Amino acid sequence: MDEQVTTNPTPIVEVNGITKSFGVTQALRGVDLQIGAGEVVALMGENGAGKSTLGKVIAGVHRPDAGTVRVDGQEVSFGSTRDALEYGIAIVLQEFNLIPDMTVAENLCLTRDDGYLGSWWRNSKRQRQIAINAINSLELDFGIDPDALVSSLSIAKQQIIEIVRSMSADARLFILDEPTAALGRREVEALLAIIRRLKANGSSVVIVTHRLDEVYAVSDRIAVLRDGAGNGEFDPETTGQEEVVKAMVGRELGAELQAARKRTHDAGQVVLDVNDLVVAGASNPVSFSVRQGEIIGIAGLVGAGRSELVRAIFGADEARSGNVSVSGRVGLMKSPSAAVDNGLALVPEDRKGQGLHLDLSIHENATLAVLARKGGFWLHDRDLRKAVAEKISDLRIKIGDIDDLASSLSGGNQQKVVLAKWLLAEPEVLVLDEPTRGVDVGARADFYRLIDALVEKGLAVIVISSELPEVMALADRILVMNQGEIVAELPGDDTTEAEILSYTDVGKSGTNEEHRVPVEQTQIA
Repeated sequence: MDEQVTTNPTPIVEVNGITKSFGVTQALRGVDLQIGAGEVVALMGENGAGKSTLGKVIAGVHRPDAGTVRVDGQEVSFGSTRDALEYGIAIVLQEFNLIPDMTVAENLCLTRDDGYLGSWWRNSKRQRQIAINAINSLELDFGIDPDALVSSLSIAKQQIIEIVRSMSADARLFILDEPTAALGRREVEALLAIIRRLKANGSSVVIVTHRLDEVYAVSDRIAVLRDGAGNGEFDPETTGQEEVVKAMVGRELGAELQAARKRTHDAGQVVLDVNDLVVAGASNPVSFSVRQGEIIGIAGLVGAGRSELVRAIFGADEARSGNVSVSGRVGLMKSPSAAVDNGLALVPEDRKGQGLHLDLSIHENATLAVLARKGGFWLHDRDLRKAVAEKISDLRIKIGDIDDLASSLSGGNQQKVVLAKWLLAEPEVLVLDEPTRGVDVGARADFYRLIDALVEKGLAVIVISSELPEVMALADRILVMNQGEIVAELPGDDTTEAEILSYTDVGKSGTNEEHRVPVEQTQIA
């Protein structure tokens, strides 16, 4: 076993014996953590291990039930994030804390006095300039309009706004809770560069993430939580990923970490046929098909139109023209309920805003789709509860009780409830938009095995993921989108990341013509 690292002898922030419960659920059990000046600490663990809760305690979102928080050796008690910020601690929350009906500039200036006249009258021109400067400070063109309403932005761009708002604070410690979960490759690389720059300037960073490659790219130390308690600290330079994973999940995953599948059957009949679909805001039609027992991956940069495409197929967004056929039933889906009736299911990228009713129980959330598709009159509650319990077991969802509110779960476990909801409805086509966002490495292995089993039984699957290795490993075919259109079709078993990326840059059409398939040929006959 690799030797564990020792903590920094002169921490700027130190927590000792932190305990926190939510009702009957104990999220933290006597956790200790030290964070040194100019240090990047990765906080890792399974969904529900307490990572986000610990970050929120340090940043003043939650008060601990027991234990102490010290800054520069002085014991502190924060009642809010504003209190923590006065001590130089800023946090980017996993669940966004933006006001959707306000503009980007207004959101970025909510806690800044320099965006107002006399501390209360909004200075629109000044706020706009502050927003432009803050966005440009990331040194990458994200195409974010400071005058746009937050509600009009994609999840990825909302994530960037959260990061920008935190980074613009005058802080010594930045706590980033799953900051890259909704970001594409380009945005992730930009954020990692920012973390390195913060470290070089003497700031400290705690990054909560499930992405091991990011952890090993920027962290000085890895602290692992398991079941709400500390389970070791590791030096990424001397500790292999397998050792960290074992500390997180309590078992060696080995090959389970790899999503690659060996096909044991041929794809069946076409079950989803998209013909000349023009999504609102796009100018070019999109056509493709998916067969029974086939996984189609959709790749592209943030803003390429991936989510907009599948939302239009599902009837969540309006399509300007075109046809969608499910098992021969032709016609645009006028609403999500019509899509469900026709055997479509969509796990959206925004689980909180679109996938769950947080004020309903886990059981109620999990049964919404099956009740909508099959009708509650013919379904008995006892049978439903048994079916929900089976899905909770299959997906290893950590819950207190099936009747607890969905809001009581960690973000990753909420994501798994959304997936359970759709699997219970037994769809013909399952669309997964960033399905492993915020999901731990052990749960990913479970997820991949589950999808494999469903596909073997004939389910048709579409996967959108910003993680190219995931798309490459899962998909039989990869459709690459650029500026709202499909610019290439590539084989899932013979494609490199570089080849996919060659089609994603604006203005580029790709470099490997052998695998390039014109849009009009992407439909399988």
